[in-house]
Amino acid sequence: MSRTFCLSFALLLLVSNPAVAETGADEASTRDFDIQGADAASVSGLLHLDDANTALNPFQKLSKSWPEDLVIAPIPAYSPQLGWNLTLGGAYFLASGKENTDVPPSLIGAFAMAAENGSYAYGAGTYLHLLDDKLRIKAGAAHIDIRYRFYGIGNEIDFLDIDILQKGPAYFLTGSWNVWKKLYVGLGYRRGSVDTRVRFDVSTPFFDPFFSIDLGGFSIPIEIDSRDHEQFPRNGWHIVGQTVLYRESVGSDFEADTYKLSVNHYFPMRDADVLATRLVMKSADEDVPFFLLSTFGGKTDLRGYPSGRYRDETMYALQTEYRWQFSDRWVFTGFAGVGEVAESFSRMGRNFLPAAGIGARFVLSAKHKVGLSFDAAKGKDGTELYFGVGEAF
Repeated sequence: MSRTFCLSFALLLLVSNPAVAETGADEASTRDFDIQGADAASVSGLLHLDDANTALNPFQKLSKSWPEDLVIAPIPAYSPQLGWNLTLGGAYFLASGKENTDVPPSLIGAFAMAAENGSYAYGAGTYLHLLDDKLRIKAGAAHIDIRYRFYGIGNEIDFLDIDILQKGPAYFLTGSWNVWKKLYVGLGYRRGSVDTRVRFDVSTPFFDPFFSIDLGGFSIPIEIDSRDHEQFPRNGWHIVGQTVLYRESVGSDFEADTYKLSVNHYFPMRDADVLATRLVMKSADEDVPFFLLSTFGGKTDLRGYPSGRYRDETMYALQTEYRWQFSDRWVFTGFAGVGEVAESFSRMGRNFLPAAGIGARFVLSAKHKVGLSFDAAKGKDGTELYFGVGEAF
């Protein structure tokens, strides 16, 4: 598919990014629902809660008989695309049953999210650590109804004033095996159906196209995780590579491949501070439908730009952040980064997109280092604010 056809397809059909996209690193856990253009970290992350989130269990304080392993937490958040939103998440933790073990507990979880702009989503998932954590199983299902703005393809297209309304179900199943030390290799399958409605705010007669597309494909995740802590790592690496093969033979309306590599490194500073660095690269085949093009922005890559503001066949984002442990309850951050999108990696270096900002975290649990976060970041096009739970990466 040529670039001209991609652009024509974008302008005439405008099937935006599907709610089910690339399975890859989502900061502290794997994001299997990556709603590009909608800043839905609170949605995707709740499908992979871990025992650190027990610090966010306010209902346990209301009743002495409340099950210790049942966690229910309301989480307010803000994103440039969705506006203010509230997610209600819950999980039940299943211990391995063995004493003195490093195996994390398995869990069953669910969430529901509603946003200021009318978007909503709900779903359920499970994350199982089996055979002494040799085998990890992740599965989930969700329904999304998301509204956001489509900006166009490439670096220069910013004249479009198009609202995207997408809804549909999404499912995934992934199994990963510990092949060597901290290395996991897996195989997964995802399925979904996305109904897309496009609204133009232009002087021409109102045009309201509607169409549907089915998704189906295999995912191949490879992960190396040597972090000393999932929620607030001070040392180690987290490297995740992800290939997704969309094929008509498994239910997809198109055939295309996408690739993603993320590399996080954490270096301890002073007594409790951290210098964290993240590099992420994404690429898509030449024939990929444009709704699977690479994008960045949002809370993770790169703060200072709305998710989906810039998209093309390839992208990278490099950022570094200093996390200052001011006290037991407060952590302050300063961060900066740069990224690009282009037709290919060989055409990078022509339109750098810088960003920088500051943030604060209020630690809800000093033991588990889980906190409410606030970031203010300035990019090339303006300033964005982010509220949520946990670190950016």
